Amino acid sequence: MGSAVVMFAAAIVPIYLSLKLKSNFKILTVLLAVFIFVHGIYHLTYYAGEEVLGESLFRTLSIVVFIIFGIAFFYISRLKKEKLIV
Repeated sequence: MGSAVVMFAAAIVPIYLSLKLKSNFKILTVLLAVFIFVHGIYHLTYYAGEEVLGESLFRTLSIVVFIIFGIAFFYISRLKKEKLIV
């Protein structure tokens, strides 16, 4: 249960940053916050004894969101490099 609480508390920082930022980094912080929140739900369901729900749904969903975060990070960093070159 403690790890789920820590995960939800850790999601506060990117949520706060996403409210303050106005650039492409806002997209990244929202995706990071969604990942942390879904991963926290995974820990919570696993701790509650719902291993099947946690493993099959929330763990998979958190991995998918993390992959989308990585793709968005790669795309945004590539855009920044192209703008610097021109």
